[in-house]
Amino acid sequence: MNDTVDINYDELTLQRALQEVLADPERRWTCTNGDVIQIVAMGISDPSGGPDFRDTAILHDGVVHIGDTEVHIRASDWKTHGHDGDRRYASLLLHVVVVDDLPRRVARWTLVPPADLISRSVQRLHNFRPRKPLPVDELQHHALLRLLRSTVRAGSLISRLGSLGAITAMCDDWVDRLHRKRRRPLADGSLDELRRTLPSSTLAQLITILPSTAVEDVIHAIEEAERHRIATEGLAVRREVFVNCILPVLCSRADDRHRIPLLQWYWSARAVHTYGHLRRRFPGLSQDYVWQQQGMLEFLRETSPPRTVCADIIRTYGLERTLDFLRSNDHRADNGDVHMSGSG
Repeated sequence: MNDTVDINYDELTLQRALQEVLADPERRWTCTNGDVIQIVAMGISDPSGGPDFRDTAILHDGVVHIGDTEVHIRASDWKTHGHDGDRRYASLLLHVVVVDDLPRRVARWTLVPPADLISRSVQRLHNFRPRKPLPVDELQHHALLRLLRSTVRAGSLISRLGSLGAITAMCDDWVDRLHRKRRRPLADGSLDELRRTLPSSTLAQLITILPSTAVEDVIHAIEEAERHRIATEGLAVRREVFVNCILPVLCSRADDRHRIPLLQWYWSARAVHTYGHLRRRFPGLSQDYVWQQQGMLEFLRETSPPRTVCADIIRTYGLERTLDFLRSNDHRADNGDVHMSGSG
């Protein structure tokens, strides 16, 4: 595939372009062996040698696989670059190439994205110079960090208040934040009504029905629950409540099997509205998906103070340990700190 494509870019440019091309976690890609995969996160760019991306997360047949990704213009560059026998490539999960001219496989999956998608992304890289660029992998780190942080908070509240009490407390926090803003999506009275009725809402009942819901039906159950109003709010506010108040509790309570579709929803759910202040702050970034908005919000949260912890937690522990954290049913927060297993 792509044998006759006109390639006018180098490998570094290709890596940057692929971060955009492959950034849509909802898209399904067919690999050269016929397997259909979804790239949940490209992982961490590693310019120091070894695979181009560490801790790539790939969803295949309902299982999230974690490994490394190598990018080449031609698959045969694998041999040209001397990767054969290099132990740094032992965990290679994905080989992304423009021209597949190597007869044998060097990774579990080989992916040849359409050349026109790559060319358009390369052209955008040439034409666009963001005021303050935020790389796609950094945005993904912040999106996952935001969900991780709120899940820790939910776990702590559950241990003291129970699941519905945790939802109420997280809703109180969310409403209090809205009260401090000059512009609010609802009048104060409507916000208070929403806070009172949330525990008995269809969305909140997801806590009760999730354990008995088939894994393949979890996303559909969320979509159905979002159709029912909590009080008098519209869909945009209802989505805010779900992401900020209910999803973290679901993630904290879910077992390993049910947590995967919750993460899949987080990476694939389309946004139902845009944030004006994010559009002004990040004019070159899309707000098509929930995770993109959550990543930008977390970036602003971490960079507003003089000191930033940013995605250092995820960089230190890797995406695999972060996902392991989210799979831990009994994980709790101590004094608001995030603790993960293993040496730091």
